[in-house]
Amino acid sequence: MKLLLISGLLLLAVSCSDSKPHKNKSKTQDIDQATQVEHTKVRHRNRLVSSLSPYLLQHADNPVNWFEWGEEAFRKARDEDKPIFLSIGYSACHWCHVMAHESFEDDSIAAFLNEHFVSIKVDREEHPDVDEIYMTAVQMMTGSGGWPLTVFLMPDLKPFYGGTYFPPEDRWGRPGFKRIINQIAAAYRDNRDKVTEGADKLTEHIRNASVVPESTGELNRRLIDQAVANISQQFDSMYGGFGSAPKFPPTGQMDLLLRDFYRSDDPKQLKMVEHTLRKMAQGGIFDQIGGGFHRYSTDREWLVPHFEKMLYDNALLSISMIDCYLASGDEYFADIARRTLDWVLTDMVSPEGGCYSTLDADSDGEEGKFYVWELSAIQELLGQQASLFVEVYNITESGNFEHSTNIPNITTPISSVAKKHGLSTEELETKLEEMRTILLTERNRRIHPGLDDKILTDWNGLMMSAFARGYRAFNDDRYLHTAERIATFIQEKMWDDGSLQHSYRDGTSGIEGMLDDHAFLLSGLLDLYQAGFDTAVLNETTIVADRMIERFWDDEDGGFYQVAEGRSDLISRIKSSHDGAIPSGNGIAAGALFALYQLTDRDDFRFRAEQTIRAFASSIERMPSSHLRLIAVLDQLTAPTQQIAIVGEAGVRSDDLLGVVNSSYMPGTVLAFGSSKGVVEVALLKNKTEISGQPAVYVCRDFSCKVPVTEPTELKKIISN
Repeated sequence: MKLLLISGLLLLAVSCSDSKPHKNKSKTQDIDQATQVEHTKVRHRNRLVSSLSPYLLQHADNPVNWFEWGEEAFRKARDEDKPIFLSIGYSACHWCHVMAHESFEDDSIAAFLNEHFVSIKVDREEHPDVDEIYMTAVQMMTGSGGWPLTVFLMPDLKPFYGGTYFPPEDRWGRPGFKRIINQIAAAYRDNRDKVTEGADKLTEHIRNASVVPESTGELNRRLIDQAVANISQQFDSMYGGFGSAPKFPPTGQMDLLLRDFYRSDDPKQLKMVEHTLRKMAQGGIFDQIGGGFHRYSTDREWLVPHFEKMLYDNALLSISMIDCYLASGDEYFADIARRTLDWVLTDMVSPEGGCYSTLDADSDGEEGKFYVWELSAIQELLGQQASLFVEVYNITESGNFEHSTNIPNITTPISSVAKKHGLSTEELETKLEEMRTILLTERNRRIHPGLDDKILTDWNGLMMSAFARGYRAFNDDRYLHTAERIATFIQEKMWDDGSLQHSYRDGTSGIEGMLDDHAFLLSGLLDLYQAGFDTAVLNETTIVADRMIERFWDDEDGGFYQVAEGRSDLISRIKSSHDGAIPSGNGIAAGALFALYQLTDRDDFRFRAEQTIRAFASSIERMPSSHLRLIAVLDQLTAPTQQIAIVGEAGVRSDDLLGVVNSSYMPGTVLAFGSSKGVVEVALLKNKTEISGQPAVYVCRDFSCKVPVTEPTELKKIISN
């Protein structure tokens, strides 16, 4: 009720402002009058021209006098007593482009903004901390959020009005941006007390949202059962996924269902994951020609996506595919995982070794144009083979997308099409791969979507995990090499005088690293160690973990803050526990610390993992489906843990033993491998030796180890029980 009252107060202050008598009319022109303002005919680039962000650079030619987020803009707002217009988006955001073209390239709108506001443009990928605060504000005011995020602030950065996309004129039941900024300017001038009061109350609610409710402190497996039940109730048995359109990649749900399948051996959980991943991989959300996944599906069937490709989605979905392959043994999921990882290798890895952020949804001025096909083009390129491709991928004359174009997708099992044409499934797969290569070659001649080539530490940590796990599952040296290159890149380019940085572009790193950067990097390094067993990598994990605890740990209530203490540019120090488009930083941090405890025997890591779950227990209980990554850690903390240590020299026999472990789905299991000669640097390997000169495997449950074995068949029996 309080939030509704605040929102109503702010809306009242804005909507009523036009009916108030206008004082100092000459200082507040409306938009129509603003068109009378004389403008120079030569467009001068604004301050964003010096930005490192590709998204901000997209706006460097706007007539809006944009500032970057920082003290220069804040000082101007204070000195001139102007409200701040804050616009947050990202380079691959289609509706961000639309609003930019409609409003920010409009001279009359720009003139009004420049006269009455201090305008700040923020790349949400560079500043997730800023985005989270003001997204929370807009959700409190309107009940929803999204990008572009449009927020109006007091000079002290407190928000008082906001929304998402606004058309330039009233349209589709949405107020026009021209009308909004006129009313905001008038409200700020004529109803300052009410606007200030509303901004103060809203800010108080934002700060209170970061206060973790008092917890019982219990680590209760009942929360896991509750979360699994909630997920199962939302399952779409026809098309897979959970809930209705739009559908986003449900990687957190699938991870928890697979974990529950591992503990309970209930096939229903595995079947939900298999069905969801298969439908996604057969739909238009998966790039059937070039590999990799688009951001989300606009429909229930996974057919029509928003066409941007995000690095983090492809990292998380690669891991989901790998886990499902290991749990089910179905090679289909291995194939999709490889095609996703290979797309990243081809299109997203920089020459320096880090991975780029995103590919835009738009190319040549249209969303999806790069990815769709006319029937005639496919027939011309593939000749006599075209009919087979057209049948498999549902290509028609009328199309399934705009302008009679087609998004390739699969609705009939390939095995059925193969049987119909007297082919084996393998023969048809080979033919399809050859045809996809022909189409991909032609597609690469098109105008490509824009590439956001900044490199983010947190997303690269996720991708490091995906490549490391891909190496373990498929024994493909390219994947291990790529994971190692990402780690080296971050070590060499993203640390500045002992401080981890968040972003990098054109030889420059900047923006202080946040919790997600440390947590995702820590998790990635742990996966890399368990793939290549380089003790230098394990040592690096302890450095990152210690730094994360030092900068973000809450000594009073437990859990991690998103940013370090002392940030004057943020109205609240957020401590977030819920999963969004990417997993919760607290969830990833807790899981990584618990795994690191098992490898290093440092009890302080275990303590902080447990305290993180306890800190958010009440939040988890209220909204289990929003805390799936923390619940996954709860599963590890409340079930028997498994550690596997392999001691011996590298070679065929060791590889055979590693192969058994790496081909098994064992969530939460930590793995160490090393020689018994010399100084042992990994605590899990201490006091473990070879057996009769042969590599030996020690399988331990809660650190109580079974009799070591030396034969792969014996190892299979142990880990399958």
